[in-house]
Amino acid sequence: MMRMFVRPALAAIALMLASGAPAWAKPVFDNDFESLPATWAAGGTNYLWFGDDGQCTQGSRDAFGLVKRYHETDSVRGPVRGIARRQLASMHKRGMRHLSLGIFFIHGPTPSGTLVDSSDPAQVAQAVANIEALVQDVKNAGYHQVLFRFFPTGNINPSQPQFPHRDSAEYWPRVDEYWNLVQAIRPVLAASGISYRIDLMVEGAPRDSNNVALPESERYKYPANLGWSRAVRALWQRYVAAYGHQDTIGFSFLVDEDNNRLRSRVRHMRYVYEGVYPHLFAMDFYAGDALDEYEKFVRMHTHMNGQNPPGASWHQSGWIIAEAYYEDPYSARALARAIHETGRDVFYLTQWPLDRAGACQQPHVNVAPPYEWRVWPAYGF
Repeated sequence: MMRMFVRPALAAIALMLASGAPAWAKPVFDNDFESLPATWAAGGTNYLWFGDDGQCTQGSRDAFGLVKRYHETDSVRGPVRGIARRQLASMHKRGMRHLSLGIFFIHGPTPSGTLVDSSDPAQVAQAVANIEALVQDVKNAGYHQVLFRFFPTGNINPSQPQFPHRDSAEYWPRVDEYWNLVQAIRPVLAASGISYRIDLMVEGAPRDSNNVALPESERYKYPANLGWSRAVRALWQRYVAAYGHQDTIGFSFLVDEDNNRLRSRVRHMRYVYEGVYPHLFAMDFYAGDALDEYEKFVRMHTHMNGQNPPGASWHQSGWIIAEAYYEDPYSARALARAIHETGRDVFYLTQWPLDRAGACQQPHVNVAPPYEWRVWPAYGF
């Protein structure tokens, strides 16, 4: 049976999102996915680079980081801010209304045109100024909301082996460095006047060890990677103490292919958030070797319902789909079907600039901006 949905005014919905009110509005999907118009919550893209070198390699994007270079003039293309304004206008004209922005960062000097050295106060200050300008340009271009995402890399990412060991003298200073970057950027977003949410660590949700010797209800307490879990829990505690939890999705998920790992990741949120949970959650959905996006979505939905602790309301929490393949009809159909069948509230989707049908071998991205927005709206996004 088709669900009926009366679309409120956009301003009222934006106010609800900004205030942290419970998620309830969602796209409506009928059985005829192909012919559905875009909803008020028309999504968009992860907009993180202003160009690409065309070589179809993992490093093709590296020289073109928006946040790192927004104040610069590219020797070939001209002022980066001017390029971005034109791209923003083009993507808005194509129907995008939401964007995922973000900062890629690492501890220590780097020649990268994308990575910011989070240990260098001057680089951090410049990045903050660039984010302020970028978000203002996004607002002026007419976008409804942004998801701002923290992309820690290598030795500043607590999930990676390069991060200091939890018993080392460098562990907590590295967590502090991460937190200082969050503290530097969050006030700019709060003062921007645009509706926003913050992803404190992209694909940063850790999991428990799933120790089968323990009762299932107790397993959430025991991290699979203690250094990772302690770091994100500390970041969450500091964030909530400083700013509350209204404007953040916490730590986004890469939805696992392995069902036990996925259940452990959902269950472990009780350890990470300690009873103070985000109002919305963000997920990255990519088809795996055995499961497509439909099956992953349904499993995530099932685990959030089944692991739902008292007072958490995970069974009705809204989602943002933060990443999915670029302009991909198979992904769109699978996710639309899953939303229709589960009834899960999904506010919007931002595609990743990776066309899975492209010829590149394991690229991080293979599509250059400005990005198209034709396939996803046809399926109701």
